[in-house]
Amino acid sequence: MSRKSGKARAASSNAVSSFGASPFGSFGSAASGINLSYLAEPPDLSAVSDANVVVSLKNLQKKDGTTKTKALEELLSFAQAHPYEQDGGVEEPVLEAWVQSYPRVSIDNSRRVRELSHTLQFELMKSARKRMEKRVPKVVGPWLAGTFDRDRSVSRAATEGLSSFLTTPEKVAQFWKRCQQQILDYADDAIRETAETLSDRRSTNADDADAKYFRVVAASLALVLNLLRELGTADIEKCIDSYDHFFEHDKVWSSAVANDPAVRRLSSQLLLVCTKKRPGRVEADLSRISRVFVTEGLRSNQAGSVTDYIEALIKVTALYPTIWTSDYRGKKAPVARLRIFLESGSQGGPPHYWSKLTELLETMPRGILPEETNGVIDFLNSMRKGITNRDEPRSNATEAWSAYLGLARLFLQGAPSGEARLKLCQDTIFPLTRHYLFPSPENSGWASGNQLQILIRAYTSTTTLPYEDLVSATRLEWGQLKDELKSRIHNSLPEASKEYEKSQKLVAEEAGRWFSLTGVVLDGHEKTAGLERPIPDVTTQLSLELLEEALKTLRTRNWKPFGAALAVESAIKLAPLLFKPASSVKGILDGLNDAVVKGREDFLRSSSALYILSSIALLGQIPHLRDNFEHIWKSSISAVVECLDIAEAVPALSKLISSTQAAMIARQNPNLQTELIRRCLMCALGNSGSSWELFNNVFAFGALSEPASSRLAKELIGRIANSVGEPNKGVLRGLQIIAEKKPESLVQDGDSRMALMTSLLSLSEKGHGSEVALLHALLDTSSSGTSNAHILIQQNINSASPSSLTVDTLVQQAIQAQEMLRSSAGDEDISRELLALLPDAATWQQQLENFFQKTPNPSLALTNSLGGSCFLAVGQSMGTDIHIHRDARGCSIPGRMAIYLTKLIASGFDFDRADFSTQLDLVMNLCLTAELATDQLTLLEEDSIWRSLSSDGTLSDSESLVASVHKYINVMAESAPRWWDGSGTGQSRLVHEIINRLTQASRSLSPLAFYSARSMQSILQALTERHGFSSSGEQWLVDTDCFRSSPSTIFPAAAMLSGFDETISTSKTINNLCNRLVSDIAGAKVGPEKSLITLILLNQCMQVYDAGELPVAHNRLVFAIKQISSWLATPEDVDSAFAAEACRCLQRLLPCIKDVYGSYWESAVDFCIYLWTKPAARLCDSRLPELHASLRLMATLQSLEEPNDDLIDALETSAVRKSAALIDLLKLPREKHAQPLEIVDAILGRQVEKLPLQQDADVSELYGLVASESRAIQTAAFTILNRALPVVQEKLSVDILLEKRNARFPDEHLSLLLDAPTLDSYPEESMNKFPTPIRSYLLSWHLIFDAFQAASIKVRADYAENLKSGNYISPLMDFTFDVLGHSAAHGLNLDKAGFTAENIRNYDPKVAESESEHTNMQWLLIHLYYLVLKFVPGLFKSWYIDCRSKQTKIAVEAWMVRYFSPLIISEALDDVVKWNEAQEAPADDEKELTVKVSRAAREVIAGYEVDDLNASIAIRIPTDFPLEAVTVIGINRVAVDERKWKSWILTTQGVITFSGGSIIDGLTTFRRNVIGALKGQTECAICYSIISTDKKMPDKRCQTCRNLFHRTCLYKWFQSSNQNTCPLCRNPIDYLGADTRARRGGAGA
Repeated sequence: MSRKSGKARAASSNAVSSFGASPFGSFGSAASGINLSYLAEPPDLSAVSDANVVVSLKNLQKKDGTTKTKALEELLSFAQAHPYEQDGGVEEPVLEAWVQSYPRVSIDNSRRVRELSHTLQFELMKSARKRMEKRVPKVVGPWLAGTFDRDRSVSRAATEGLSSFLTTPEKVAQFWKRCQQQILDYADDAIRETAETLSDRRSTNADDADAKYFRVVAASLALVLNLLRELGTADIEKCIDSYDHFFEHDKVWSSAVANDPAVRRLSSQLLLVCTKKRPGRVEADLSRISRVFVTEGLRSNQAGSVTDYIEALIKVTALYPTIWTSDYRGKKAPVARLRIFLESGSQGGPPHYWSKLTELLETMPRGILPEETNGVIDFLNSMRKGITNRDEPRSNATEAWSAYLGLARLFLQGAPSGEARLKLCQDTIFPLTRHYLFPSPENSGWASGNQLQILIRAYTSTTTLPYEDLVSATRLEWGQLKDELKSRIHNSLPEASKEYEKSQKLVAEEAGRWFSLTGVVLDGHEKTAGLERPIPDVTTQLSLELLEEALKTLRTRNWKPFGAALAVESAIKLAPLLFKPASSVKGILDGLNDAVVKGREDFLRSSSALYILSSIALLGQIPHLRDNFEHIWKSSISAVVECLDIAEAVPALSKLISSTQAAMIARQNPNLQTELIRRCLMCALGNSGSSWELFNNVFAFGALSEPASSRLAKELIGRIANSVGEPNKGVLRGLQIIAEKKPESLVQDGDSRMALMTSLLSLSEKGHGSEVALLHALLDTSSSGTSNAHILIQQNINSASPSSLTVDTLVQQAIQAQEMLRSSAGDEDISRELLALLPDAATWQQQLENFFQKTPNPSLALTNSLGGSCFLAVGQSMGTDIHIHRDARGCSIPGRMAIYLTKLIASGFDFDRADFSTQLDLVMNLCLTAELATDQLTLLEEDSIWRSLSSDGTLSDSESLVASVHKYINVMAESAPRWWDGSGTGQSRLVHEIINRLTQASRSLSPLAFYSARSMQSILQALTERHGFSSSGEQWLVDTDCFRSSPSTIFPAAAMLSGFDETISTSKTINNLCNRLVSDIAGAKVGPEKSLITLILLNQCMQVYDAGELPVAHNRLVFAIKQISSWLATPEDVDSAFAAEACRCLQRLLPCIKDVYGSYWESAVDFCIYLWTKPAARLCDSRLPELHASLRLMATLQSLEEPNDDLIDALETSAVRKSAALIDLLKLPREKHAQPLEIVDAILGRQVEKLPLQQDADVSELYGLVASESRAIQTAAFTILNRALPVVQEKLSVDILLEKRNARFPDEHLSLLLDAPTLDSYPEESMNKFPTPIRSYLLSWHLIFDAFQAASIKVRADYAENLKSGNYISPLMDFTFDVLGHSAAHGLNLDKAGFTAENIRNYDPKVAESESEHTNMQWLLIHLYYLVLKFVPGLFKSWYIDCRSKQTKIAVEAWMVRYFSPLIISEALDDVVKWNEAQEAPADDEKELTVKVSRAAREVIAGYEVDDLNASIAIRIPTDFPLEAVTVIGINRVAVDERKWKSWILTTQGVITFSGGSIIDGLTTFRRNVIGALKGQTECAICYSIISTDKKMPDKRCQTCRNLFHRTCLYKWFQSSNQNTCPLCRNPIDYLGADTRARRGGAGA
């Protein structure tokens, strides 16, 4: 049986087609017969044929949910493995067993079990089809019950299974109708169950038992509920007896008070449905319903079900009010139960619960609710307790208090007398308002959440009823509240009090609440003024009295009680309708005016000033007080301006202009405008006497006129940066405010706007970009962005200075300008405007001429595409240096233009819209600039396109520029298929014209011609790669008339030969050219320019053909070679250019005549050696071409297959000279490390590595080369030393033994370890590139351990002591664990990094070079750490002990144990095995040491046989070896006493510990000790054995015959013979007496 988990089922009609067509044909009347009890009989499994299925079905009866889950998954796989098409699906016994198991499994507590049960039911339906269909009546109940499961995944599983064949609503309805009886039977059976019958309480806790019970009850109720909802009355009547039988269970209605909210909801919903579908049933059960829903329900917990409960109660009350009267059987009155319910609040219900509650109370029969006053008050108090219950959601407050006030209003209307109404008001409504105004902990039960709509409802509850006594009572209550607040204002604490601020804030808050409520009352009064029953106004007069009191208090107390000032501000802000009749508030307005005008400085210094000034500003928002406001504001502003010499006047000025109405008046005051400008400037420049609040308010409310705003903006723009170019933060902040509040002030003047844009972009580039939002605001508000953008771009791209904007910024501006043009201009306008965004071609070309004055570096012959052509380009000699304009990054104008153009095109700029001539000029200049940048990258020289490439940023820019230009050339070539005639596409025409222009430009021997030819070569190469060489190209080659060896054609010819490369190898024109040039060489002489041109062109031409495949006759080749060889006879007459080109030529020509004998083979070899040995202080650029060509020539000669004898002889006779010359060349100092030198060093390194190792060679001079800045030189020196060290160490080991001295590393070698790198010495980016000094240091350590590898044991010990005395290991370990992350407690994960055990054991420099630099360094560090553990574990342990960082030690130890210790242990055990196998045969009187190695136990057991006994020890290696030492334990002691045996064990362990962890040394020591102890030992003359029973050797000697005996043997002899005589000579042994007595325990003589 398959045990794979069930696959996702497809709910397709095909899967269940047999019962999808007529789903109810074969069932409809079978009984359910379902038993959900855990005591039910298990199914009979005897007929099930598959034993695995039997096991799975039995497991369904187990109690463990995991076991059931696994069983169901197995059954699911079984059902899926037996589809209907395979023998009709699952067998009958399995179906029968499942039908009996399914009901109980479907109610299991495990969600997964229930889900899988429904899934399996569906799979069995698919598998068995009609055979399972006939069993549907037995499972329909649990299956449908599953659709009501509270867990969504379970419900989904059951629903999806049913919906697979119940595909329409009609089928679903029909299914429920046909299965009605079976569903009712299942529901009836389920409702009968109890928690005790469903679960075994012995093994099930109470929570799980209750959960299962409530799940079953809920399913039962849900099934019947759905039947009543979905079926018609006629269908229900068919099973009316079953329904009646079901409803006879008390549990149906008592579930409304169950402990499960879902069950309670279902019970309430069932009651609701029954009132419609089964009203007779409800009438019959009214007493039961009254008991459950009224008597018990009102006092029960209805959390989660309260909405359904109250809806059911409303419905039943409306239909059957007797449940509260005649059918009510409770001991207490219903109102008592109702009060309990009210005190519970909404019990987590939604807000509309309270409206439902009101509906319920209104529906109740008369006489239930209280009618006498005290009863009403108690009833409302109960409701209030429910509302203010701490569990009541705050979101319900409005609905709850509305319900409360509605009920109170209802009770007021039904009050029997005026006194009762007044008492109700005072006890149930007025406290709401009082608590709002003056909250206190004692009255927290009246907290309404400060929601004004509740308070206005409370106000209207007592003022809009047709009872004058209520209105009078309300007026009286408000009067009392006013008097209390007035007293609080008057009696607020003075300034000297500690509680002054707290007191004033409390007054302000209370006044604020008063005027908030007053404002709402006045709004309501005004809106209802024309209605039949308006909201009366009882607050206006009271509020005005409060205001007068507040102003009076302020005047009498010198404006110090700011709480009163805040009260005035609150009144104007929150209740503006108080001031509607201006005449009634004249005194208040005069008081506000006098406060500023008369109070002046004293007023401004008071704590109330800002609040009074704010009140004045707020007056402007009241329409009917505009005239009064203007008068008061002008008076106040004049007074404030006159007092600006005091600090408090600035905030006052800010507050006065803080409104739109005030700003309108301010704009008309010239003096005020000037003062505001001055104050804003003072603020921006950081001067005292102003504030940012004032600056912000000036522009937030528009207090400055347009001219004044523009004037201020210009002043700020001019001061945006200080004298040293740093941003003025205050000015930037001011501009930010202007841009946000009034951006037009910044963009009206074009010059100012351009200056602002330039300055902001420049500051943003320098890292001061926090105000970038200002830049966006300026650009967004710009209406003529294109024209301004092109001016900005032209200013910054056609010139360069440290203040120039970066190219990225200019590109961004150009792209934004283009987008604006696309959306606003026509095609012709776009083309014209876009042209203004491009660099000026004339300026570009003029700037490029400055770089074409210099002669190209000769080392470019190694790297440029035209080879030795660079020798011909000669620049002009300038008397003075040309000044190159550069930006802050050192980039020249051509470089900026090239980067700008490439990034512009890459960003989607419409470059093709530019006119043809502009495109032509720009592309040519772009290619020339890219060639110059390429050379600077190659040579890493200074003062070229960039001032220097020493920084990562400029180096990256240069590389990016070259790559972008090549990419553009490739894209351009792709679109130019007919470039040779310019027909077809526009790009073909452009490329055709570019090549023509470049061809003409390259017809001279100037640097410009040289770079033009290189540009042409790049374009031709791209064209050839994409389109090949067309047949039409042959004629094009002829038409160019460039294939002649003349000064005017050499550059274009070389460009074409290199560009087309092997694609023109079949060209007749090129064939003729090659033959002609070979013939010309045969008659050429060394020296003339003509000869050099011919030689260079021939070398370029020969590159077109494969090596050794030149289409030239042998005799011509021989003549040419002889002529060149004749030049080499006098090498001192050959200059560097001729030498390089001659070697290049011979490299191509000689392989073509390898079978021809002659002296030219020897001449070529000798000339190469001559070039290598030319005297030179250092390796300069001028020598690199000849060295490169000669090294390649030598490599070619050495690699020729089947060379002739002349060549072999020449190579053999020159071998020694060649080796010396190459080594000397390796030692030459280098000027600077650029690509040409790296190329030469790489070839030189490969040549040196192939040199044969001389037996007596002195390698000490090569150690210094390991520290070379060239990696190739480092690798070559390392390789030579690595090969030489075994020979050196072999000789050294002999010398050490003979001379009896200690070995030391060479001083030259140790000097490489002195300058140890540290992590802090290198930036992270530089460290990731594996700097050359670090590589040198680590390779030097590798050579240290190479010496260890080849050294003898004595030399190794000396070397270790040498390293210890100089403390060389510690810096290496510190650096290693810093780089690998252990110092930060995150050691490198070698598995994730891809390092294997082989990588740990071995490091190959050449293989490592193919990895990233960072990985290369990590690999070398990892390998060195392995070598440290292998060869000098003691030094590592010393470092570990001295390490002060605990986290480093923890990380290193764990790392070592995980990756390195297993390797070290394995190798140590391997060494033991090899040593054991290589043991020499023992001498005649010795035995062989037996060694057994257990790798699993990391143990070596050694034994030495003595008289059939083994003296054996065990050497155990710890998991953290070699950090922890091995332990040696004795297994079997033989031949010696305990003391001597322990001494041997300690000696063995000590030898291993102090010999670098060598187990072999320990084994040797142990064998030596055993053999030494047995040396000279004879057998006992009594037992004829060496070892006695007590494991000792003979130690008692007869003084006469000199034979040895064991003590024990001799003692036994004395006892058996009763004599103290020698067993052999029979002479007495006198000294045994005392010894004998001792052994006898003190017995007699």
